[in-house]
Amino acid sequence: MSRQSNPAPDFLSQTPRKGSPQERALRACITDERLASYDSEARRRSCPALRLYLWDHDMASACMGDIAILEVALRNRMDRRLSLISSEQAGTGDWYMAGLDFDDRTQYQIREAWNHLTPQQRGIHTHGHLVASLMFGFWRNLLEDGGTIHTKWPDQRRADYENDLWRKGLDKTFSNGRQYARAVGERWTRRYALDIVKTVHALRNRVAHHEPLVNGIPLPGENRRITLTEAVQACFDLAMILDRDLHAWLMDNSKMRLVLEHEPRETGL
Repeated sequence: MSRQSNPAPDFLSQTPRKGSPQERALRACITDERLASYDSEARRRSCPALRLYLWDHDMASACMGDIAILEVALRNRMDRRLSLISSEQAGTGDWYMAGLDFDDRTQYQIREAWNHLTPQQRGIHTHGHLVASLMFGFWRNLLEDGGTIHTKWPDQRRADYENDLWRKGLDKTFSNGRQYARAVGERWTRRYALDIVKTVHALRNRVAHHEPLVNGIPLPGENRRITLTEAVQACFDLAMILDRDLHAWLMDNSKMRLVLEHEPRETGL
């Protein structure tokens, strides 16, 4: 694959001239040990490791910006669906207080989010503050099967997120899910949505922990790694199953696409 001929966007980092004070300063703050993780891939691509590192940095920034949009969209849509479920079952839109059959992990995450609220946040716009305090992993977990409720208690049982959440309305979080799955030859299920969300979450966590992206994204619990291109595609898939218009906007505005087009690649291919 040859290099892209279109000009690089202005926001991409410039690799400093070899031996310049700027290069020495960058290498000093990055450290040789950190840069070494890019060496073998840089040799394979016939480009300087520092250039690959800076491109990776730009890609991480682009991913975090786009994923922030997706995370907010996902949590707000799931929040609305959960409010409707709890309104029907318990007469309140405050689903976190409605006695829904959440597993212990989910209940713990709700308590932790509540404990991080200030007294003022607990008194004014409590619902919105609590939803904003719940991490991406919380929303992903609601697409799982559901874990144990009341672990080691006499009434210990399993949560059933398929029947108690997904089939009672959580599936409608993804207004274009069924249509998109059909278009790509897949069956629309909770597992299908989960696989997309899990991939976006894995990319988000890799970026947040400043881990390299150039060698792909390991998927937790699956003992496999996907390419960065596949992970980015999952972001667009998530936008698409949430809302076609959101997907159209992201396609027109995503910096992930722009940076990916300028990935340092093998020369002479």
